[in-house]
Amino acid sequence: MKRRHITALAVLGALSAVLAGCVAPGGPGAVDTSLTLEDAKATAMRMERELAALVPADVVASVDQDQTGVLMSCSGDRAYQWTGQTKVVLTEGATYDGAAVTENIAQTYDGSDSYRTNTDLTSDGEPRAHVIGEFGQGYLVALSVDKTFVQILSFSPCFVLPEGMWPGDDY
Repeated sequence: MKRRHITALAVLGALSAVLAGCVAPGGPGAVDTSLTLEDAKATAMRMERELAALVPADVVASVDQDQTGVLMSCSGDRAYQWTGQTKVVLTEGATYDGAAVTENIAQTYDGSDSYRTNTDLTSDGEPRAHVIGEFGQGYLVALSVDKTFVQILSFSPCFVLPEGMWPGDDY
């Protein structure tokens, strides 16, 4: 297994544990059978960009969105989520107000379009936002440990992977 896959799976496993118990309608165990892999990926990537846009532009050096991700089993036979990541790289020397960004995310998404949010602190005391949607989709937004970027981790809504597609590929 590639090192990137191991790292991604470890991070996503941690996100899964964090989001456990955060159930929205169509939450864990529910599969959106109308979604294709491409639709699920597009949904997650769009949400990553929306969340990245909530970081004030004056502190952003770049927004780097991974174009591929891995699939993670979510519920039942051939049911998967596309997992992705976006990094909002902060301008060197800029002051990032994580509490304000986290609060803005909570105000923007809690109760909107079947989303709900939870906020808490990372192990190093930084504000973190969890956005949870239907069919198990989830997004985690927090400042990186080295404080150089805001990391947005995503799980798409749960979908059925068509026969003939191998879940171990990058998508």
